Amino acid sequence: MTGARSFILLALLLCTSAGDASPLPVAAQSQLSPGQETRQTDPPPTDLRAETTRKLEEAKAELESARAALKAVADAGSDIARRLNEKVNLLTKVDLLYGQILAALDHANELGLLKTQLGDDLQKLRSVGPAESRPFRFSLLESLRDQAETESSRASSRAEVISAAEESLARAKLQFESVEKNRRKAKELLDSNTVESLKPALATALQDARLASRVANAEKQLREVELANQRLEDEVRKLQLAFLQEKIVLVAKDVRFTQEGLDERLARIDQEELRLKQELDLAQADFSIRDTEWLDARRRLEASPVKEPALVEEFDARTLARRSKQREVSLLGEQLQALADCRKAWNRRFAIFNETVQAPTVREWGNENRQVLAQLDRDIRINSARITEIRKDEATIEGRIQGSAELEPDVKRWLQRQAQHLNSMLGVYRGTVDRLESTRKLHGKLQNEIAEQVATTTWSERIDYAWNGIVAVWNYELTSIQDSPITVRKIVIGIVLLVVGIFLCRRVVDWIARRFLPRFGLNEGAVAAIQSLLFYLLLLTVVMISLRIVNVSLTAFTILGGALAIGIGFGSQNIVNNFISGLILLAERPIRVGDLVQLDDLVGIVEHIGPRSTRVRSPENVDIIVPNSSFLENNVINWTLTDDRYRAKISVGVVYGSPSREVIRLIRKAIDEHGRILPKPEPIILFEDFGDNALIFEAHFWVRMRRIMDRRLIQSDVRSRIDSLFREAAIVVAFPQRDVHLDANKPIPVQIVEQNESAGNRDSDATSQGEPPAGEEHEGS
Repeated sequence: MTGARSFILLALLLCTSAGDASPLPVAAQSQLSPGQETRQTDPPPTDLRAETTRKLEEAKAELESARAALKAVADAGSDIARRLNEKVNLLTKVDLLYGQILAALDHANELGLLKTQLGDDLQKLRSVGPAESRPFRFSLLESLRDQAETESSRASSRAEVISAAEESLARAKLQFESVEKNRRKAKELLDSNTVESLKPALATALQDARLASRVANAEKQLREVELANQRLEDEVRKLQLAFLQEKIVLVAKDVRFTQEGLDERLARIDQEELRLKQELDLAQADFSIRDTEWLDARRRLEASPVKEPALVEEFDARTLARRSKQREVSLLGEQLQALADCRKAWNRRFAIFNETVQAPTVREWGNENRQVLAQLDRDIRINSARITEIRKDEATIEGRIQGSAELEPDVKRWLQRQAQHLNSMLGVYRGTVDRLESTRKLHGKLQNEIAEQVATTTWSERIDYAWNGIVAVWNYELTSIQDSPITVRKIVIGIVLLVVGIFLCRRVVDWIARRFLPRFGLNEGAVAAIQSLLFYLLLLTVVMISLRIVNVSLTAFTILGGALAIGIGFGSQNIVNNFISGLILLAERPIRVGDLVQLDDLVGIVEHIGPRSTRVRSPENVDIIVPNSSFLENNVINWTLTDDRYRAKISVGVVYGSPSREVIRLIRKAIDEHGRILPKPEPIILFEDFGDNALIFEAHFWVRMRRIMDRRLIQSDVRSRIDSLFREAAIVVAFPQRDVHLDANKPIPVQIVEQNESAGNRDSDATSQGEPPAGEEHEGS
C-alpha cells in the first residue's frame, strides 16, 4: 500500500510540475512520456494583463494540486514530502509574483491616465490659461511655488529609485539566465539518457528546473514592469513640474498681493500665537506641578538611609518630567519669538511686492534677514542634535527595560515613565524643528525677493547706495580713546597730514639752512646739526598735531608703557616665532599631517601641527613635541612630501665564476615576486663591480614607504628570497677570503681527518674557483 501511494504521488508530482516561462496545461503534459520534451514556446502575448492572469490561474491550480498531494503524504519526513514541500514553496512564490505583476500593471494604468490628464491640463493651460479667476491671489502663487519646489527636490530621489530598479532588473536577468542554463542541462541529460531506471529521476529534475525557471522569469517580468512604472512616474513628475512652472509664469504676470491677503496671513499667525500662548500657560502650570513632585522625590531620596532602586528611578523620572516641561516652556517661548519674526517677514514681503519701500531700506532688510536665517540654521542644528541625544537616552532606557527580566515592578514602572517623558520631550523638539523649518522657508523666500528687488534697482539708486556705503566706511568707528571715537576719516586725515608735514618740514628746513643760517656765520657742521634738530623738532610737532587730530592721547606713549611693551616683546619672541612658523607651515605645507619626516636624528610621522608646536610620533610609538620654528630653521627630510615612493637598494656578492646573467635573472625574479615592490618604475639590477672576494651586484627598486620600517621589511624579504633562489641554483654567496703563506724552517706535519659534507663542498668550491691549497706561495700576495 505504501509503495502504491508513493508511486501515485510521484506520478502526480511529474504531471503537475511547471514548464519554463510558459507552462503547458496539465492535460497536455500528461499525454507525454517522461523522456519527451514538454516545453512549448507560446506566441508573444498581445495583452500582458490577460497573459499574467492566465498564468496566475494556472499557478493557483497547480498550487492547490501540490498542497493536496502534500497532505496525502503519510510520512512527512520522506523524500517525496520534502520535494512536494519545495514545490509548494516555489508555486507560492510564483503566485505572489504574478499577483505583484498585476498590481504593478494596475499602477501603470493609473500612471498612464494621470500622464494623459496632465498632458491635457498642460495643453489647456497653454491655450486658455489658469482656471482661477483674475487677478490671481498671491496665496495661489505661493502655493504653486511650494509645489514646484517640492517636485524639484524629488528629482534626485527619482533618479536613485530608477537606478535601483535597473540594478534589480539586471540581477533578475542574470538569475533567470543561470536558471535557464540549469534547465537546459537537465533537459539534455534526460534526452541523452538510455537507462530506463534513471528516466523518472531525470524527468523529475527537469520539472524542478522548469519550475525554478518560471519563478525566475516571473521575477524578471515583475522587475521589468516596476522599472517601466518608475520611468513612467518620472515622466509624470516632470510633466507635473512643467505644468507648475508654466502656471507660475502665467500667474505671476497678473498676481495681486492685497491688504486683504496680508491680513489673512497675519490672522493665521495671530491664531497660531494664541494657541502657543495657551500651550505655554499650560506648560508653565504643569512645570510647577512637576517641580513640586521633583522636590518631594529628592527630599525622600535624601532622607532614605538606603538608596532603594525604585526610589532612585522615581527621582530620575521626576527629574526628566521636570526637565521636559522646563524645555517645553523654553521652546514655546522661542516659537512665539519666531512667530513675531514671521509677522515682520510677511509685512516686508507685502511692502517689497507692492514696491512701497526704498532700495536702501530693502538692503537693510536683506542684511537683517541674513542674520535671522543664520540664527535659524543654528537653532535647527542645535535642536536636531538634541533630538539625537534624546533618542540615544531613550534607547538606553529601553535597553534597560528589555535587557533584564529580574527588574522589580516599581523599578520597571519608573523606567517606563522615564521613557514616556523622553518621548514627550522628543515630540516637543520635533515640533520645534518643524516650525523652525517653516520659518526658515518663509525667510528664505523673503531673501530671494529682496535679491530680486535689489537687482532691479536703477543706476541712480545704485550710485546713492554706493555713496552711502562710502560715507558709512568713511565714518566707521575703529576704536575709541577716552570716550572719543577714532574713525577711518580721522586715521586717513592724520596719515595725510603726517606725509604732507614730513614733506613740508624737509622743505622748510632746507630753505632755512640755505637762506637764513649762513647769515650768522656758522660753519657747515653747525648748520647741519641745527638743520637736523629743526627737522626733528618740526617732525615731532607734525606728529603731535596728527595724533591730536585722530584723538590719540599722549599717555599711550609713557615710559612705563614702552618698557612693558619691550619686555613683552622680548619675553614672547620665541612664542611669536613658533606661532608665525606654524602659520607658515600650514600655508606653505612643507610638512603635512601623515608625512614621514626626518629632522636630524628624529624620524617619525607628523601627527598634528599646532599653533606653537608639531607632534611627531617616532617608530618606537613615542610622541615627540617639536617647536614649529625647528622645521624652518633646520634641514628637514620629508620622505613623503611630493610622493611616497622611495628607491631602495640591495647589494649582494657571489663567488667568482658564478653565471652573472643567471644571478641577475634570479635577483629580478625575487624582486618581481614581491607584491609590495612597484612595477613602475621598473627595477634595475646592475653588475656593479669586481670585488676583492666577490662579484658585486646591486638591485634598485621602488617601494611605497609610509614608515621607515616598510622599506626595511621589504629589503629583508627580498634578501631572504634571493638567498633561497641562490641555494636552489647552487650559486654561492661570497664571503671574505685570504691566501695564507707559510714560511716554515721544518716540514709541516700533515694529518688526515674526516670532513663533513659542508666542508667538502667548500673545498670543492674553492678548488673550482682556482684557489691554491694552503701553504702554496703566490706571486704578488
